[in-house]
Amino acid sequence: MLGGDGLTYNQRAIRIGSAVMIGGIIANFAPALYLYLAYGLIPPLPDIVKVWTVCAVTFGISWIIQPITYFSLLGPSGEYIGWIAGSNADIRCPGVAMAQKAAGVEASTPEGDVISTIGIAGTVFTSVTIVTIFVLLGQSILEILPPFVTSSFKYVLTSVFGAVYVQLACKNLGMGAWTIIGAVVISYLWQTAHLPGWILNIVIIAMGILIARYYFVKASKKAM
Repeated sequence: MLGGDGLTYNQRAIRIGSAVMIGGIIANFAPALYLYLAYGLIPPLPDIVKVWTVCAVTFGISWIIQPITYFSLLGPSGEYIGWIAGSNADIRCPGVAMAQKAAGVEASTPEGDVISTIGIAGTVFTSVTIVTIFVLLGQSILEILPPFVTSSFKYVLTSVFGAVYVQLACKNLGMGAWTIIGAVVISYLWQTAHLPGWILNIVIIAMGILIARYYFVKASKKAM
C-alpha cells in the first residue's frame, strides 16, 4: 500500500533506517574525531589496523550471517532498529517472537513486520529503562544477591536461545527436531576434526536453511 509520499511501508522503512544507520555510524566515530581535532590524540595506524583485523577475524562472519539470519523474523524496519540498539540475539529476537505469537501473526508477512517493529521498539524502551536502573542501583543490588543467583547469570543467554528455539520449533516439530539433531551431530564431528569454529556457524545455518527448504517444498507439493 502506498502512502501519501508515494512510497510503500518497506521503502519508507529503508529510507528512514538508512539515514539513522548512517547517523549512528558517524556518532560512533565522533568521540575519536573530537579527540583528534581537539587534542591531536590518535592511535598509530598499525595499531588501528591490528585491532580491526582482530575484530574482523573474530566477528567478521557474523557481519554477514546475522543480518541474513534475523531478517525473516525482524523484517526491514526491525533490522534497522535492532542493529542500532544492539543485542539482537538475546533481547530483540525473543521479544519480537513473543510479540508475533501474542498477536497471532507470522514472520515475513506484512502483519508480522508491523508487529516486529512494535515488539522490538518495546524491547528497546524496556532495556533502556532496566539498564538505567541498574546503572544507578545495580552494584548495590548485586551485592545483596546470594552467590547462586549471580553465578547463574552466565546461563541467561543459553536459556533465552533455548526458549526461542522451542517456541519456533513447535510450529514444525519435524523441522525443529532435525535441525537440533543435525546441529548436535555437526558440532560433535567439527570438534573431533578440530576445524575452525567460525565455519561451524555457517555450516549449521546452511543446514537449517536446507532443512527448512525441504519442508517448505514438501508442504507446497501437498497443497497442490
